[in-house]
Amino acid sequence: MKRKSDFNSEMKNLLSLEASDEEKEYLEGAGITLKNPTKQTMLLAALYEKAKKGDLSAMKEILGRTTEFSETGGGVVLIDDIKDTN
Repeated sequence: MKRKSDFNSEMKNLLSLEASDEEKEYLEGAGITLKNPTKQTMLLAALYEKAKKGDLSAMKEILGRTTEFSETGGGVVLIDDIKDTN
């Protein structure tokens, strides 16, 4: 059985592979133009699309990963635009 470090290494190798032509077309259709998109780019784009549609777990994943960015002056602002009908 492979060790966890072997799995992690293999996953990093897989995610660093170049995106397929079909995947590149998907990104371009979504308005995302990158010079060298990878399989990791595709996963991030899918996570972003889920968050855009309101998936809270995807939003939390993105926000949790952008903490460092927020601390450097950038950030994400959430706006509660749902009106209370009570």
